[in-house]
Amino acid sequence: MNSYKLTVNKDLEIISLSLLQDGLQEKVLNEFLGLPYNHVFPKIIADGCDVVGKVLFSGMPLSINDYQIVSFCGEIRVNIDIQPIHDEARKVVGAEILLESCSDCSVFADMQREHLLISIGKNSAALAHGVRNPLNAIKGAVVYLKEKFGNESTLVDFAELIEMEILKLDRFISRFLSTSQLESEFVDVNVNDLIRDVLTMSNYQACTKNIIFSGEFGDVPEIKADPFQIKHAVMNIVNNSFDAMTRGGSIILKTGTAQRDDCAYVSIEISDTGRGIPQERSPVVSVVPDRNRKKEGRGFGLFITREIIQYHGGHLEISSKKNLGTRVKVLLPVKGGPLS
Repeated sequence: MNSYKLTVNKDLEIISLSLLQDGLQEKVLNEFLGLPYNHVFPKIIADGCDVVGKVLFSGMPLSINDYQIVSFCGEIRVNIDIQPIHDEARKVVGAEILLESCSDCSVFADMQREHLLISIGKNSAALAHGVRNPLNAIKGAVVYLKEKFGNESTLVDFAELIEMEILKLDRFISRFLSTSQLESEFVDVNVNDLIRDVLTMSNYQACTKNIIFSGEFGDVPEIKADPFQIKHAVMNIVNNSFDAMTRGGSIILKTGTAQRDDCAYVSIEISDTGRGIPQERSPVVSVVPDRNRKKEGRGFGLFITREIIQYHGGHLEISSKKNLGTRVKVLLPVKGGPLS
């Protein structure tokens, strides 16, 4: 969430303004210099008066927590700290104001989310068509390998797994292209079996990076879910973990149960020992993916994962520390189903 630091003179005109990230200066906003501060931010009122003017008059600092600002796109809550600025003679010549947001504008966040969904939708059909041709080529190569190296049991097992996943993906694409709204297949799902499939599919990738890739399985009930979508959501998280690690370390997938607000959930926890999520990309899943990121992707995978989990009536919890790893917990309701 953004914070702003500004200084004003005795006439309440802005003499400096900066956008902050994690308390550090991110961007200087020179275009607002010389303007009255209330032309950029709503006037800060308490007890019927402008508190910035009050600080300038009294020379005493003032702090306000959880102050409500109403904008055109919704309500924002901020913590405000106002410090007087003195000259050498201890005369008050201005004030420094720190506005630290403690909530996002919900309407603006919804607008960003809807715009992103439209952007994804515009390209999804072309992507689905484009995937089909290489998918058929991969399928042909797998059949050839099975026939050529039929005596290699490990290779045959992997080939059959690849064939099965190709078939599921092909069916998914067919449904996607033939319906205006993607139909989900909600069936009884054994989450432990689903996680075992993920471990098998990604084990070779772990071996090439010398990463310990393991599972811990709890006693969990079956849930109603679309297994293809849930597996896709988990794989997105697992791939993020691989991307966050170079060589060595561990990724652990753990299943169990959890209670949230008197509701029972099956939990799938994915924890890694990677570099963690940078503070500038806070691990709060409500954050809209960054279209400007190039080298490491745009964050669409986690966004899509969140959409899948929410569609199943579940929740996504993320905790991360720099250079100490990330833990993502997927919570799926025991008595679940698609949300309309």
